Amino acid sequence: MSDDARSPLLPAPPTRPKVNSIAIEVTAHCQQKCDYCYNAWREDNGAGFEAGAAKKLHARVDKLLRTLDVDHVTITGGEPFARRDVFELLDLVRARGVRIQIISNGGLVDDALAKRLAPYDVSYVQVTLDGPDAALHEEHVGEGHFEPTIRGIRALVAREIHVVGCVVVTRKNAARVGETLALFRSLGVTDIALSRFSPAGYATSHAAALLPSRDDLSIAFRQALPFARGEDLPGAPAMRVTCTMPVPPCAVEVEELAPLRFGTCAVGTSMQELALGPDGRLRHCTLHAKGLGGERDVLDDDVDPVAIVRGAEIRDYKKTLPAFCEGCLHASTCGGGCGAAAEWVLGSRALPDPVVWQHVDDAFAARLAEQRARRADTSKRRLEVVA
Repeated sequence: MSDDARSPLLPAPPTRPKVNSIAIEVTAHCQQKCDYCYNAWREDNGAGFEAGAAKKLHARVDKLLRTLDVDHVTITGGEPFARRDVFELLDLVRARGVRIQIISNGGLVDDALAKRLAPYDVSYVQVTLDGPDAALHEEHVGEGHFEPTIRGIRALVAREIHVVGCVVVTRKNAARVGETLALFRSLGVTDIALSRFSPAGYATSHAAALLPSRDDLSIAFRQALPFARGEDLPGAPAMRVTCTMPVPPCAVEVEELAPLRFGTCAVGTSMQELALGPDGRLRHCTLHAKGLGGERDVLDDDVDPVAIVRGAEIRDYKKTLPAFCEGCLHASTCGGGCGAAAEWVLGSRALPDPVVWQHVDDAFAARLAEQRARRADTSKRRLEVVA
C-alpha cells in the first residue's frame, strides 16, 4: 500500500456559498427623477457619490462572482444604459456563467442598443410604466419620459428580448392599474411585476403623497385579476402577474387574490438579492441604507464576501420583529413587511412596514394627511401664480 493510500483523507476544499442574486447598481446617474426612487443618492443625481471607474466596478463584481456561487445578477442603477461600458460588464458576468436580468426605465433604449443586447440572451429587461398615459406616468417620473419609454419597450420587443412590465403601485395610480396593464398587453408584454410603493432613500420625502392605503392596494390588485386569469381580452393568454414587494397579510388578504403571486421579504432566506452599490458596499437589498461587513468596499483586502453571506447580519435579520407582529402566524415569513421602509420612514425596524403602520398609529396617519394637505395647498398656490 502506498504512503498516499495510508495517509488520512485531506479536507475537502471549501465550497462557495450559494447566493440567489446580486443587484449591481452600476451607476448613480439617471435621466429620470422618479418620486418613488429608493436610491439614497437620487437627490443630487449621484454627484456626491464615488461611482467608480470601470476597472473598479469590474473588480468588485469579479471578486463577488469568484467567491460566491451566484445564480444571477440584476443590472440596475440609476439607469444602467446610461453607463457607456455596461456591455463590458455584461461580458464579464456572462464569462463567469452567471445569468443576467436588467432593470431599466427604457428611455435610452433604441433599436441599435436592443440589437446589441439581443445576443446576450438576458432573462429579461424590466421596464416601468406608472400609468396608461403621459400625464399620470410623468407625474411619477418627470416630464417628457413617457414616449421614450414606450419606444424603448417596442425596440426590445421587436428584437425578441423578454420584457417584464413593472407598475409601481402608488396612492396616485392604484385606480388605473387595469388601464396600465392593458397598455402593456398592447405592447406585447405579458409578464408583469406589480411593485407596490415602499418608501426608501429619496422616496422617503414622497411617502405621504405615494404610500398606498389598504384600499388602494385592494383596488389595484383586483384590477389585475382579470389579466392574471386571462379574462381581460377574449382569446388572449393570461398574464403572469407577480407582486414583487412584500404585502403584509394583515394589510391585504392575499389568499383571495389567486392567481396573483405574492412574495415576502427575502432578506435572510435562500431567495435574498443582495445589493452592490456604486460605492462598493454590499447591502441587504437595494432599499437598505446600511452596508454589510462594516460599511466597507468589497474590494478591500480584508473584506470577505463569504463571511458576510454566512454572517449573523443576514442570518439573524428576521429574528428582530416589531412588537406589533409578535404572535402573528405570518411573522416568520412576513417579518413585519419591508424592514428597510420602516427604518427610512419610522426610524426603526421596531415598527412594522409604513403601509401597515398608517392604519394602526393615528399620529402617523395624521402626519401623512397633514403633509399631503400641505403639498396640495402649495400646488394650488403655484397654479394661481402661473394663472
